Amino acid sequence: MTPSLKKGYLSYGAFAVVAGLVVSIYGHKLIDENGDATSVIVTVFSILAGFLIAVMTLLGDQSVLPGSWRIAEAQRKNIRAKLIRQKWLFYLYLLTLLVIFIAALTRDHWPEVTDWLERAYFGLATTAFLLSFRLPATLMDVQMDRVEAVIGARHKSSSKLDQS
Repeated sequence: MTPSLKKGYLSYGAFAVVAGLVVSIYGHKLIDENGDATSVIVTVFSILAGFLIAVMTLLGDQSVLPGSWRIAEAQRKNIRAKLIRQKWLFYLYLLTLLVIFIAALTRDHWPEVTDWLERAYFGLATTAFLLSFRLPATLMDVQMDRVEAVIGARHKSSSKLDQS
């Protein structure tokens, strides 16, 4: 990963975290006792978690690795970094759902705790949702690696045929 690309990831990640903090502080009245909004968040993150598992499965697929074992070895670090990012995003989805669950359990018994939990899950949901915008790019990268590997293999085999 180039330094400028790494800076881009870090900048966007920092933006997503700051946006989540801002929403958790100033957006509480939007989520307070709003069961419909909570249901939407639960539904969206349940779907995103399933989609993310599919992306991680594609990333781990050895057939995606292009060319020879040397080329695949060079790609290992990049694939590992992508998988680690997706793993942490998955954990963020699960954490968001866990905080929503705890807020639902505490709503009747400890409303003051529930207020803080609602702020927390609204901020987590915002951060996770913004970070999810990188998923299509990751999936596209995986598919393009696969296409390039197929093109490279066909080019190599046609070169061997031309030499004979």
